Amino acid sequence: MKNSEILEEGLNRLGIKYESYHLDKLNLYMSEIELWNGKYKLVGASGQDLVIRHILDSLSAVPTLGGIKFSTASDIGSGAGLPGIPLALFFPGVRFSLIERSGRRIGFLRNIVSLLNLGERIDIIESGVEDIDGNYDLVLFRAFRNLNDYYKILSRITAPGGTLFAYKGRIENIRQELSSLGDNIRADIKKINVPFLEEERNFCIFKPGSYDI
Repeated sequence: MKNSEILEEGLNRLGIKYESYHLDKLNLYMSEIELWNGKYKLVGASGQDLVIRHILDSLSAVPTLGGIKFSTASDIGSGAGLPGIPLALFFPGVRFSLIERSGRRIGFLRNIVSLLNLGERIDIIESGVEDIDGNYDLVLFRAFRNLNDYYKILSRITAPGGTLFAYKGRIENIRQELSSLGDNIRADIKKINVPFLEEERNFCIFKPGSYDI
């Protein structure tokens, strides 16, 4: 299958409704990642792996996020804009902030956000998460560090009543990380099937304001 066919079939399997402009923008996004990747090392994948491991993996959250109320979202350690940019295409009423500490990746993000005409509702913030002052209804992180290292920081920037949403891998690893956070911190774990990906994926969803930390 061609990359474009994998993308369309993946969206269909995820139950995500899309228009031709979604496909056009996602294909442009992927072509720019491929173009910049050699110099800036944005992601460790190309071709079909890029589609599956990064684009479809990012978009696998769309059905779940559709049941969560949020008008602002932050993508922590955004890198190449994953998952923030793909999600922004399917949540047009949400203002996204892409938070990234690497200057070279910030350059890529500014370029691609401009090319995709998303500048009016995507903010690009060159910063480490420790220095972020804002509060967001939804705080997203993917391929990020151990929950035990950053949970308190991330919960601090999650608005009251907001959601902290982690893309994670194996359930055994998640349970180990959660156990290190203490008994008073609770999370919903949702198993996800990413199309064409044989590896285990789960979402770990927190409501930090609903308990003491």
